[in-house]
Amino acid sequence: MKTPFFSSDSTTQYIRQKRLGAFIGITMLAIAFSLIEKITSQQKQDAWILGATFVLIGVAYLIARRGRYELAATSFALTLTAMIATIHWTSKGIYDPAMLAYPAIIVFTGLLCAPWLFVLQCAIIMLNMSLLVLAEVQGWRHSTPSHVGLGYWIDMSLIMSTIAISVGLIMKDFRLALRALQIENLRVSNSQKEIEFLATHDALTHLPNRVLARDRCSHALDLAQRNQQSTALIFIDLDNFKTINDSLGHAAGDQLLVEMAQRLRHCVRQSDTVSRQGGDEFLIILEQIGQAADAIEITQKVIHQISQPLQLGHLNITATCSVGIALANSAQDDFDSLLQRADMAMYRAKASGRNTFCLYNSSMDTKATEQLHLESKMREALGNSEFTLHYQPQFDLQSGQIIGAEALVRWRHPELGLVPPGKFIPVAENSGLIVEMGEWIVFEACRQAKEWQSLGLGNLVMGINISPIQFRRGDVEQLVTSALNATGLAPELIELELTESLLLEDSQHLKVILRNLRQLGLRFSIDDFGTGYSNLSYLKHFEVERLKIDQSFIRRLTEDAHDEAIVRAIIQVANSLKLQLIAEGIEDQASLTRLIELGCEQGQGYLWSPALPADEFQQFVIRHQTSRAS
Repeated sequence: MKTPFFSSDSTTQYIRQKRLGAFIGITMLAIAFSLIEKITSQQKQDAWILGATFVLIGVAYLIARRGRYELAATSFALTLTAMIATIHWTSKGIYDPAMLAYPAIIVFTGLLCAPWLFVLQCAIIMLNMSLLVLAEVQGWRHSTPSHVGLGYWIDMSLIMSTIAISVGLIMKDFRLALRALQIENLRVSNSQKEIEFLATHDALTHLPNRVLARDRCSHALDLAQRNQQSTALIFIDLDNFKTINDSLGHAAGDQLLVEMAQRLRHCVRQSDTVSRQGGDEFLIILEQIGQAADAIEITQKVIHQISQPLQLGHLNITATCSVGIALANSAQDDFDSLLQRADMAMYRAKASGRNTFCLYNSSMDTKATEQLHLESKMREALGNSEFTLHYQPQFDLQSGQIIGAEALVRWRHPELGLVPPGKFIPVAENSGLIVEMGEWIVFEACRQAKEWQSLGLGNLVMGINISPIQFRRGDVEQLVTSALNATGLAPELIELELTESLLLEDSQHLKVILRNLRQLGLRFSIDDFGTGYSNLSYLKHFEVERLKIDQSFIRRLTEDAHDEAIVRAIIQVANSLKLQLIAEGIEDQASLTRLIELGCEQGQGYLWSPALPADEFQQFVIRHQTSRAS
């Protein structure tokens, strides 16, 4: 690719290497022709001047070839000026055709040489012309007009040809420079447009981002207020996107997001705005709607469109979404307040089972505020040692022997009293406090189990519930190893209770952690089996030792034939896979009798004892062992 005259990769370098050599070559060729003409016409004096000039310009060319371009350009320009001045004083003076070369020399000097030489050349030429005119006026010399003949025509032609060719080269460079400048301006303009677009749009889906969504929402709110209409903000979160992204790869995840963006565009009007907030979250701003039913209708359309099958690679994927809707109710509403409400409604939809929507109402604010207060109090409680562990005994149903205990966290607040676990555990998981709380639970449960073993209560297996959040955010392997080392408890006396949702993730990271813990000697059980997905494949992949039948089936065991059928099926699965089985929530003798008849081996529940503080549990075990011994 040719370098333009004013290119960014050193204009001076280009001119001196390319144009300096060209100008010298053209000038030497013109001088050579003129020299031949002078010799032929017996004009020896002019021939000697042109010959000397040819040699000096040749020297300048050799200097340029050696890379000393500044010196070569200076020598070239001064040699031409000296040649023309000499011809003027020795030949026809101001009538000599060489006078035509001065403008070209000035141009060449301005292009090729340093500024100081350009000024010097102008001064020399003006001085020379002034002295010639002065000499003519004073009569010191008399110039005679040139004889118009073949020699005159040759001189004029050579001078004009040299100037024309040189100017043509210069104009070519300018045209190239102009073209390059136009290309650069276009590139900069396109880059500026792209930067402006990316500042307000998502790079992947090309949807408006939060910045533009905020502006569109403000405009929609103003318009709705003037026209006495309403504005709705719909918050959309794709369900289980992380699972798809992790299992199929980020490219497939990006493809899914692009497809979802296109589907959302088709669900709304031209005046509405679809925006991507980041990750798997989208917003829809509905302008000038009459009532909540209008927003609900579009939301149902969104859920339907999102749930349509999608081909990702060789797999046919069906995605779902959870949607929250917030309506503007007053002039004080803005983008942030609507977004906050829609976000709360979306999480309520997720809690309701996903693949559904929820319309915001003011009671959600109250619940959110309560959760914030509860989270704050929980952080204080961790520092104030307000949490404690209670232990529920577990029995062998055939022998009646206590075989272990399940550690259950309790919180007794000085003002709130005993806070139910169902109230504070979800808050702990959502806030991430479950990681810190879980560390304390593991250490305390191991310490207590070791203490009971030292007191002669036997080798009771301690069941500890582990939240999926702990596996994702904490280092469970390091935590359990540290607790065992610190307390000296044998690993086989610890059973980690896992949830079905955790095992369904089926991640390589989880497999490695469970394999390493199993090599230490730990046992695993699945908590609340039968209430989740009950996918039997993970029972083989993760090699659990025990299933825990959820108490919701046990409580109605003797009253509901369906619950009995479910329990019978779970027992058959456990027996087929050679897994231990324990029933939670046994509260009466009839349920116990029926479980034994069905083949259940272990159980726990209020029939024997609720979860007890450590000292009461210890006394309970001692009394039970004593009664059995007698």
